[in-house]
Amino acid sequence: MVKHRGTLLAVLGCLVASGIVAGAALLSSRADASDNAQILKTSQESIESAPEETLTLESIQQILFTDVSEDNPARDAVCYVAYFGIMQGVGNGQFDPDALLTRAEIAALLQRMAPGATFDNTLSLPFSDIDADAWYADAVRWAAQSGIITGNADGSFTPDRRVTREELAILLWRQAQQMGYEPQSTGNLSAYQDASQVKTFSVQAVSWALEQGLYDALVTDTIHPGLPVSRSQFAQITVAFLAAVEGEPLAAQLAAEDDLAPVSSVSTAHHSDIQAAIDSAAEKYGAIGVQVAVIEGGRVTDTFASGWATQGSDPMTADHRMRVASISKVLIGLETMLLREQGVVDLDVSIGEYWGVPAVNPYYPDIPVTIRSMLSHTSSISNLGDDASRSYSAVRSRLAGSSGFSHMQPGAITSWSYNNYAFGVLGQTIELASGMCMDDLLQRDLFDTMGIDAAFAPGDLQNHSHLVTLAYHGGGIARTVSTQRNMHSSDTPGASGSYFAGGLTISAADLGKIAALLANDGKYEGLQLVQPETVELMETINETMLSDGTYQALPLRCQKNIYGRDTLYYHTGSAYGVYNCMSYDPASGDGVVVLTVGASGAKDDRGIYAICGEISTYVYNII
Repeated sequence: MVKHRGTLLAVLGCLVASGIVAGAALLSSRADASDNAQILKTSQESIESAPEETLTLESIQQILFTDVSEDNPARDAVCYVAYFGIMQGVGNGQFDPDALLTRAEIAALLQRMAPGATFDNTLSLPFSDIDADAWYADAVRWAAQSGIITGNADGSFTPDRRVTREELAILLWRQAQQMGYEPQSTGNLSAYQDASQVKTFSVQAVSWALEQGLYDALVTDTIHPGLPVSRSQFAQITVAFLAAVEGEPLAAQLAAEDDLAPVSSVSTAHHSDIQAAIDSAAEKYGAIGVQVAVIEGGRVTDTFASGWATQGSDPMTADHRMRVASISKVLIGLETMLLREQGVVDLDVSIGEYWGVPAVNPYYPDIPVTIRSMLSHTSSISNLGDDASRSYSAVRSRLAGSSGFSHMQPGAITSWSYNNYAFGVLGQTIELASGMCMDDLLQRDLFDTMGIDAAFAPGDLQNHSHLVTLAYHGGGIARTVSTQRNMHSSDTPGASGSYFAGGLTISAADLGKIAALLANDGKYEGLQLVQPETVELMETINETMLSDGTYQALPLRCQKNIYGRDTLYYHTGSAYGVYNCMSYDPASGDGVVVLTVGASGAKDDRGIYAICGEISTYVYNII
């Protein structure tokens, strides 16, 4: 690479030394993006005469943020970028390390990284969706005029869209060029498991970012090009960028320390043995097809497929999606907890507040029927059969009268009754409270970020070309692929609760991502998508053991000393010929997802479907 005369570190270092940019001035990026741009544009004379300072780790560590602990692997990188004013705090002494960056924010940050960043403010903004008075308008104007950021085909910029790893690599490639460097790469991504997911036009930039070590704190053997980038991750990437293109010693030191440890997977090392055990279990229990995902240390490390997706014509693959039945309740519970984080729902108020009716059990008028009680199957809502209407009007009518409730006390563990109907009501309640449909909520809060293709009605999948034919043990067809492709959810929030208790259609690999998220205290591939306290709440069990030897959480189930582990959280599901189980060990971060179709419904001595238990036991013992 060829360096230009004035480097970024020289500019920013002199600004710090001269007091123009101070680590103590930690304002929001939205509040001061234009101020920083002006500082960089108008301070060249003071830069020339400012004294040089030796940058040390101790000097940058004087900057403290209350939400970036000393044991956070990104802590020193955060201190570094804050010291130079590239990134700053968000107020109240906080950095907000887990917030995901948008295109608007990235434009402002890249402008700060460009010494002497100038632009012609007499030119109109080239994008249709940016207000000239927006806090980021000048940064976008600069980035567009510099050729770093381009818009969409329709002329929009989408400023609130999250920036992905793949897109950021392209932006940094162009940033390096704008700074006078000549980035080069081999374009070879063959060492990465998901190289095929990188778009052709991005290969050179992604390859360069990886070869220069820009993503060493994020990537080992899997790129995850579609994942968004958090503020703390961008801090690490920025330090690695400065180490690569500027050669600044402290940046190089920090970048080397930030290298992510190589992935070590016992499952992949024993892949053929596990595959043989899965094939054997499939044959033993007469399964038509099986999918398995393995989670190790909070990461999906391996997937398996056996048998048929459609018997005799379509071999099962890791890409096929099938109905997971009652495991759907885990996703309903997870979204409920996310809405609680967002302040949209309260677990302990009467659900009548969301339905506009009293929703009072007439036998216990002073005890509210709550979301918490529905999550724990203790709501006292009548446990109606599958033939009961789940339409909004029917459910609301029952909640408004005495016929919607049993004689059991709401919220009491002695009232526990596994209740599919009540979970349908819960799904509707969440939709009514948020004003959004469940699929849209999950897409917004989890699926889009994690690259998950799942839906509560199979016809609503983004790609429904790989659906599993639902078939019973012995081969009788329960639902054909064509039937499933014609199944769709209502686009009116709260209109129906038909799919929420068991309709989720997903692959074992994607469901494994959810298990990994829970097993890793809400963190997925370095992104804190769910707060650890929220996962802890979901795992909170009622200490009274149920008659089947299990413990009820919210809405997870729990068993002790099972499958070679001290504690497993799990959920099973069965319907239309599928027998499934998702489980994880919170102590180790390990987990196993087993989805089957056409198998025997026999259960093991722990009350879990025997085919799932046998495969899970084998995998847990291996890993």
